[in-house]
Order: sequence, then C-alpha cells, then structure tokens
Amino acid sequence: MYTKVKGTIDFLPEQSKKLTSLENYLKDVASLYGYQEIRVPILSYSELIHRSSGESSDIVTKETFDFKDRGDRMVTLRPEGTAPVVRAVLENKLYTSNLPLKLFYSGPMFRYERPQKGRYREFSQFGVEVVGSNSPYMDAEVITLATTIFKSLRIKNFRVRLNTLGDDDSRNNYKVALKEYFKDKLDLLCNDCKKRYETNTLRILDCKIDKDNEVLLNAPKISDYLSDKSKEEFEVVKSYLDLLHIPYIVDLKLVRGLDYYTNTIFEVELVDENDNSISQAICAGGRYNNLTKMLGGPELGSVGFAFGIERLSEIIDERVDYSHKIFAQFIPIGINAKMHLIELMQEIREHGFSSEMNYESLNLKGHFKSSDQNNARFLIICGDDELKDKKIRIKDKVQDTDDLIDESKLLEYMLHRIRCNRDCETCDGGCDEN
Repeated sequence: MYTKVKGTIDFLPEQSKKLTSLENYLKDVASLYGYQEIRVPILSYSELIHRSSGESSDIVTKETFDFKDRGDRMVTLRPEGTAPVVRAVLENKLYTSNLPLKLFYSGPMFRYERPQKGRYREFSQFGVEVVGSNSPYMDAEVITLATTIFKSLRIKNFRVRLNTLGDDDSRNNYKVALKEYFKDKLDLLCNDCKKRYETNTLRILDCKIDKDNEVLLNAPKISDYLSDKSKEEFEVVKSYLDLLHIPYIVDLKLVRGLDYYTNTIFEVELVDENDNSISQAICAGGRYNNLTKMLGGPELGSVGFAFGIERLSEIIDERVDYSHKIFAQFIPIGINAKMHLIELMQEIREHGFSSEMNYESLNLKGHFKSSDQNNARFLIICGDDELKDKKIRIKDKVQDTDDLIDESKLLEYMLHRIRCNRDCETCDGGCDEN
C-alpha cells in the first residue's frame, strides 16, 4: 500500500474546512490593515533562495529542496515567502508608484527538517511584507498586526521577543567585535558554531545547542554598537508597543536565522502562564532594508513576518469572526497627535474597520494624497488644538460632511454613519436610521 512521503500530512475534509476558514480569516484581518494579496510561484531558481537567505544559513545548508529541471537549471521549492515576493515586486516594477506596498501571501512552503507535531516538510505559511517604507512606525505596526491576529483568535498567553540589529555600520562593527571575542573560544563551541565563525559569526548567537553556554551568554551585546539613529528608531518601536499595551521583552541575543535581516527583528512566542517559560515560537519577522538591492533592484526599506498555518490551527480552539467593514484614513498634525491617533487607529481596527496612516508624510498634502489613493471614506484628523480638547475632526466623503466630535464617540459616529440612509446635517447617533 502506498503511503504519504515522510514529513507531509493529509488534511481530511473536517481539517481542511478548518484550515480554509482560518486562512480566509487571516486574509480578512490583514485587509483591515490595508494589505493586498499576492501569489507567487512555488518554484524559484535556486540562486534567488540561496542569495537571499545566505549560503551559510541553516535553510540553505540543511533544509532546501534543490534539484535540476529538465533544462539542467537548478530550481528550489520555496522554503519561505519573502524572497519570492520581493522578486515579484522587482520583476514587475511594482515599486514605481504608491509606496509602501503592503502585501500578504499564503501557501505551501518546503523545508527538509525533522518532522514533529506542528512542523512538517511541506507546510502552509501566512506572511505579510511591506516594501518601500523606512519608518520604524511601520515596524511596530507590522508587529501589532501579528499580535492582533493572535488576540482575535483568543490566544492570550503570548509575548513579543524583540531586538534590533541596527543599520549596516552598527551590524558590521558588531560582527568585528564578535569575531574578536570568539576567536580563542572556538573549542568551547559546537561544530556548527565553528563553521559559523568563518561564514557568519553573528549566527553563533542563534545556536540552539550552545544557547545556555557561558561563552554565548557573556558575548558582546549589539546594544553597545548601535548608531544613534538605530537607537532612536528602536525606541520608536518600543514606544508604539507600549502605547498599545503589547507585551514584549528585549532579547539582545535574538538574531534570526536568515542573513537579510537588519534593524528590528522579532518573534512572537507562547508563554506558560504558570512559570512564564517559553513553550514555542509561533511567528517571526523583522526589517530587511538591503534585500531589494541584493536582488538587483533599488534600495527599498522593507519589513514583514510569517507563521505556519498548521501550527496556528493546532493552537486555537475557536475562531472569532471579524467582518471587513469600511476604510478610514488617520491624519495626524504633529508628533503628539500621531502617537494619539495610533492608539485610536488600533482601537478602530480591533472593531473591524480597515484603517491606514501615512507614517512617512510630514504635510497635509501627502496625507490627503494617501487617502485618495486608498479610496478612504472617513478622514480622521487631529492636531494640537483637537488633542488639547480631546476632540477629533472626521470627514465622511460619502455623505460629504465635516464634523468635530468627542474622540470617545468615534466608533459610535462611524457605525451610525454607515447605517444612516439619509443625509444629515449633523450625525451624532441620535437620528432615525429607518
């Protein structure tokens, strides 16, 4: 009798139904944040995967399915989604307008690793990529999207593990320091770490075998080599997460396994509620500002994350339904208003309204241009005067109204506007909706 290939799994009708429902749900939540779906081939030329992941990475040295096609070309079954998505962006010149691009994908990936519960050699992955933004606010929003997904699926016992690798100069200086530190300690490290010392010293810190080794625990810290700009950007990310009460810890040993990461990197992990120990990592990602240039395109700041759909399916017991409603553009005037509107924007998203903010723009013209490109119905504007009075200005482009309201009534106002079937000079939630 024929059997399935080791490391693969059959999803029978009931399981398949649950996975399809979960995938559709993930797409709906991503849409709330302004993401659009992209689909890329399962097959890639091996050079793309090897160059982007790094020839010394575990994915390339141990896990990729590489083979020659009938044209004697080396091809690889995609082990992750970032490089193929970036390749599609560059090849189709999607970067020529309307940056940043906010994309999501889902589909099968392939890695030759030891099969275990929730981890297969063929597995489905959901991920997002933002291409064309250098803002640390976008790093924080990407992390927030991941945590919003987990919270809405009633996963409560999670936290974010966070670090920064800094800009190119910071990272290069740190690598030099690590090289010097480890050079007379190699006999105390595992064989993989000895190889990494020659190929990519930074990845010694990612070793699972030596993770409790005193040599690694006492290694130099990246925080001592960060530029002032890298430090400031990392503080923005932390402030954003603090503002939204997203639990996180800073782990200076976190480096991630792929060579294209720069600046912010993170993992979302489940935590045992009894002893606060880590049970498993369920999501990972970060910023990769150099990948587009590495693959032959212009330098485009980018950030994203991914997680396994099967693993997530095994964690959740039930799914909370979010319906995709209307789109709102948040327009801050000043840094204080920006931080305040970030908080309001997250609240609105968690109630099912897709919302956006242009983090890059410094003037109203840029914000209004973004709202037009996004075809936003509601424009939610706040400056210092509104902030002082706890007011916000909201424009409804469908009913052509412009109102100044208490910020506490924002959700009520928007819900009423959507339901209202007649034009109102003022819309405070008190008129007859029938």
